[in-house]
Amino acid sequence: MGGKRSIICCLNLEILVWFLLIFAFQLSDETDPGDVAAINAFHAAMGSPSLPGWGISGDPCDGQWQGVTCNDTNILTIKLNVANLGGELGDSLAGFSSLQTIDLSNNQIGGTLPSNLPVTLQNIFLSDNELMGSIPTSLSSLNQLSAMSLNGNQLSGEIPDSFQGLTALVNLDLSSNSLSGALPSSVGNLSSLTTLRLQNNQLSGTLDVLQDLPLADLNVENNLFSGPIPQKLFSIPNFKNDGNPFNSSTAPLPPPTSLAAPPPAGLAPPFFKPPTSTQTPPTSGRKPGKQADGPTATAEPSSKGSKKSVKRVVWISIVAVLSFIILVIAILLFLPRCLKDRQENNWSRRHEVAPFVGSRENRRDNGSLVQLGHDVEKAPPLVRPKEEQQLRRPARAPMPEHEQE
Repeated sequence: MGGKRSIICCLNLEILVWFLLIFAFQLSDETDPGDVAAINAFHAAMGSPSLPGWGISGDPCDGQWQGVTCNDTNILTIKLNVANLGGELGDSLAGFSSLQTIDLSNNQIGGTLPSNLPVTLQNIFLSDNELMGSIPTSLSSLNQLSAMSLNGNQLSGEIPDSFQGLTALVNLDLSSNSLSGALPSSVGNLSSLTTLRLQNNQLSGTLDVLQDLPLADLNVENNLFSGPIPQKLFSIPNFKNDGNPFNSSTAPLPPPTSLAAPPPAGLAPPFFKPPTSTQTPPTSGRKPGKQADGPTATAEPSSKGSKKSVKRVVWISIVAVLSFIILVIAILLFLPRCLKDRQENNWSRRHEVAPFVGSRENRRDNGSLVQLGHDVEKAPPLVRPKEEQQLRRPARAPMPEHEQE
């Protein structure tokens, strides 16, 4: 019985350890409750549309919610372009703790742009909606922003002077709105900007603030820009500026030498004539969203990944420490009982009497069976003297005399 009890005790200990490991694994994979509440609020703000997989399970990171991408326990991406969404964004996006990409382009979302967007956002695609109002100044807090497309809406007012900290911004599309005023000076701090699209607005002033940016695609068509075009802008591979009251006669003046003036005049036709033949493109206003996807995918900062990995390591470490503490407590509780039962089992076996396997005939000679076997093994063979042997021989009867003769 003692052996069975020790075996059962050890089995219970193993089952407890496995249970703790399974519980720790499930705990580490549970979706952040804050993100779950945020995506439910976002769904309600959009009018609770019927989306594939949404609402079937309570966990948006189980792979069934269409357009939702997660990493570990947080929601990273929401892509619902051309999903017939309505409603207003409001504050529904503020609750996400790690959201990096929001793509809601080509829908019917109205209202204004949220002023409390998550600071973790890297890509914002809200083109071709019904957004109104001005661009919020809180845009300056999105220091990880890499691409933003707000084209094809009804935004108005001036562009805010809030680009000081957006040094990671690569693509910016504000085309086909009703924006007015001059370009803010903080645009000159966009040291990573390669694509800027401002066509089809009422923007005015000069383009001097853009001349030191690493632009490869600049479109300022159909605005109210004036003054001379900075000479550096003519080196941009894709530069479109038709439909503005530029003072083209003063454009060649910025070069210091007269020899440098003819090249821009010769280079001007390739940049000016193609836009006139292809000046219609509202479709070009929708391409920036696609173009922004490419550079953005390669420009994701590694700092966010390192933060996520550090967060994951911290959670795993906490779970491992808790599991180890519980395991040690379980061992301290169950191991002494296992050892005690095993010692009692060994002690009981040691005092058991082994069955007798000797000859049955010797049982009558001695009372102790154990001593009998011991005596038989150690007793030397009995050697009798010859005289005693002779005495023990039977005496022969004397022969008759007549036989002796």
